[in-house]
Amino acid sequence: MVNRANPTADVARACADLDRAGYCILTDVLTPDDADALRTRVLQQAAAERARALDHGYPAEADGDDVNQWVYTLINKGAAIRELPVHPAAQRLATHVLGESHLLSSLDAHITYPGNMEMPLHADQWWMPPPVRPGEALVRQGDLTRSTVPTGPPEPATTPIIGPLILNIMWMLTDFTTDNGATRLVPGSHLSGVSPDPSTSHAAHQVEGPAGSIVAWDGRTWHASGKNTSDGPRVGLTTYFCGPMIRQLTNGVHGLRSDVKAELDDEYLALLGFKPWASYGMTDDPTCAVAAAGDDTVGELR
Repeated sequence: MVNRANPTADVARACADLDRAGYCILTDVLTPDDADALRTRVLQQAAAERARALDHGYPAEADGDDVNQWVYTLINKGAAIRELPVHPAAQRLATHVLGESHLLSSLDAHITYPGNMEMPLHADQWWMPPPVRPGEALVRQGDLTRSTVPTGPPEPATTPIIGPLILNIMWMLTDFTTDNGATRLVPGSHLSGVSPDPSTSHAAHQVEGPAGSIVAWDGRTWHASGKNTSDGPRVGLTTYFCGPMIRQLTNGVHGLRSDVKAELDDEYLALLGFKPWASYGMTDDPTCAVAAAGDDTVGELR
């Protein structure tokens, strides 16, 4: 088994841990005051959404678990939150794993409350078909589901595997502890080329760290939230990045509020998918800095 990653304040070491262990723990990314302000904003939003029956669970949670709460599309829900995807540490890690061109796939919060259930281990990049040799049967990408992905042990594969197309960064807005359900990760599982078999248990590292730290993992790394046995919520905020050709978890082009869009520069809009990449994602003009809205594009002419 690959040795687990340990907390570090060195971004270069964190990048090395991502390559080696499939995840990293970077400390002192946010000040205590900043982490506190973000936690307050997220919990305020979560409480208001739950009071109005606008709150959401998530299909990857344990079956029947209606305790935990996801707060989606935070891009629309606070100016300070919008600073996290472009934070230098986040961009350094995303560029290391995905390259200079990458997108923000989602900006959400995950709150685990006491009395929840432990989430099953899974990989974010489950949808990528495994490579095959010429003549071997292909796995059709459009036929894959979480229940039909290839599974196996977390040991390094002996045949070629797909590279990373996802980087997930979890911002610790409260202290992450074993008691409050801190994220569990299986070191080295990103090199296995498979997803975990849900009927098999695996040794995982439960990441602990103070508020203001981040834990980031390669999209192939097996992970899950833990069981919260404490007396308070664990609040994490995810900046989930993907390659420029990947369909984003959150449809930022459609879902971004117009008042928020007016506050963002072209560089930020490009991160949300507004800028064409090699002409993909364009509207009329394949070289535009920001794709035009539908009503601003050329229609039927005579």
